[in-house]
Amino acid sequence: MKASIRPLRWVGRVAALMFTLPLLAFPPAPHHEVFGVVRDEQGNPINAAKAAVLLEVGGTLVAQASISSGLDLGVNYRLTIPLDAGVTADKYKPTAMLPTVPFRLRVKIGNVSYLPIEMTGASTLVTQPGGSSRVDLTLGEDSDGDGIPDAWERNVIAATGGGKSLADINPGDDADGDGLSNLQEYLAGTYAFDPADGFALAIRSVDAGRPLLEFTAIRGRSYTIHGSADMQSWTAVPFRLGSDAATGVTREVYVSNDVRPIRALTGPFAEGEATPRFFKLIVH
Repeated sequence: MKASIRPLRWVGRVAALMFTLPLLAFPPAPHHEVFGVVRDEQGNPINAAKAAVLLEVGGTLVAQASISSGLDLGVNYRLTIPLDAGVTADKYKPTAMLPTVPFRLRVKIGNVSYLPIEMTGASTLVTQPGGSSRVDLTLGEDSDGDGIPDAWERNVIAATGGGKSLADINPGDDADGDGLSNLQEYLAGTYAFDPADGFALAIRSVDAGRPLLEFTAIRGRSYTIHGSADMQSWTAVPFRLGSDAATGVTREVYVSNDVRPIRALTGPFAEGEATPRFFKLIVH
């Protein structure tokens, strides 16, 4: 089993980037899309009422998008940036006509605005008409600048008996020796101090060639299972939960609304299809 987790890259405490826009667009160019996931300081994807991502250019609000958990795998916001030279009747912000414009992304929850401690996925955005860019945002305080919020690191320190500083909890370290780095544990929502409670996929039984897999699901995360016959080529594997027994429907994604163990029955596989012998779980 291999857990695939997309690593973060620290960009900076000040969430400000640069993006390049066409000098002219006639007729109006298609909008550019910025998308990604906004997480809280414990690594949980934000799913709060009246939460939104705001794009500011030169102190002016240019665009905003609501944060929603049902958009796509590993995505809870999609923000469209208008691209236009202002020569048509299409409503537009003239500040975007500049070839290089500094902008800032903020997260607003209720009446409170937050400046993300990090923005990952792109240090610069080249906003091609009709294109897209992924930018993940993390809220919270990160005083040592290692990409993991202080609150999460303090939980690990407290759970391991104290006596450590924030600087002792490094993203690449494996605090509990379970094969996952602290950063991977933060993203998966598991504990970096309990080797028995990590991000793992187990084969519990095999019935008529159909493996029964088990993993622990964490609230707010989405999971997919991939299988391979040779550990070279991997494909998504449909599976069925106990709750699907009445309908017989299989699924390729499980979205968790709580924390609990999940048993997923895979197969049956098509005749002539290479039956997977290896499986991996991916958290989004």
